[in-house]
Amino acid sequence: MYILVMTATESHQISRGVGILIPTRNRPDKVLKLLDSLAGSSVKPTQVVIVSSGSDISHVVSEFVSKLTIRYLHTDVSGQANQKKLGCRLLDEDLEWVVFLDDDLVVSTSCIQTAIQEAESFENDSKLRVLGVGLALPPTTRVTKENGFTKLLGEIFGISNSIPGAVFKNGHAASYLECKEVTSTQWLNGASMWRRELVTNYGKNLISTKYAACEDLIFSYPLNLKGKLIYVPAARVDFQDDELTNFENFSVFKTAALWRLYFVSTNPGFSLPFFLFTQLGRNLFGAFKTKESPLKFFLNASALWVELLYLSSRKSRIENTLRNL
Repeated sequence: MYILVMTATESHQISRGVGILIPTRNRPDKVLKLLDSLAGSSVKPTQVVIVSSGSDISHVVSEFVSKLTIRYLHTDVSGQANQKKLGCRLLDEDLEWVVFLDDDLVVSTSCIQTAIQEAESFENDSKLRVLGVGLALPPTTRVTKENGFTKLLGEIFGISNSIPGAVFKNGHAASYLECKEVTSTQWLNGASMWRRELVTNYGKNLISTKYAACEDLIFSYPLNLKGKLIYVPAARVDFQDDELTNFENFSVFKTAALWRLYFVSTNPGFSLPFFLFTQLGRNLFGAFKTKESPLKFFLNASALWVELLYLSSRKSRIENTLRNL
């Protein structure tokens, strides 16, 4: 593990309050494109923190020494949530905002500027403090793109987006990415901007595992109870390639279900019976969408449901299962 600090030498407009945190693994080409988009931002970040595992990408980072102030950490620690934990410790204390970005994104020229301006405007109008801002990814929600039957399935089992940005009692976090106006939400996904003081303890209560599904929901939902979270559709970020999902991969499906159970069991106001009922719908949806045998997927998902029922009776069982993923 080592830390490399590169200070920008080129004179340009800098916002003294904006930091960027990028976790990455073995994607030098994508990091290059993301940094290039940040270098072209109308509001330059004060600091960019990159936490990289796998191959060392310091040669990519060094290309931006004249344009961006970067703190680069190469580590053996893997897993996006674990890398974010490390990165949060490297952020300057005097930042006002911290932007979380996945390495496969690019930001539009006005993204950061628009996010800050809309947060300030919302605060002025509402007299409420904005704690987090959701950036505008292209909508990827599967339910909205399905036929009438699968949409009905979503409505019946409580996995629809009827209230954008809401988190329902069954643990389902509704997408907000199709909203056309600034919208208050109860959670934010990974492409988001946060008050600096809130990320200090990022992942403090998150169990360390190889794959931490729902980490953004687990982090953001409790903060919605302390202040306002908003989605800003004009603060555009885009995927470098077509966004792909491996939701239909059963191991990913199972891990996501376990983390969703953890979220429901550790936050007050949620319902384990509602969660279990909704999981039946997810089982059906996964069987419809899988590229493998639908019957095999459904049988595996049914066995998973029985396991979730067993685990739901004791929080320690859930935690131990997650640690062993």
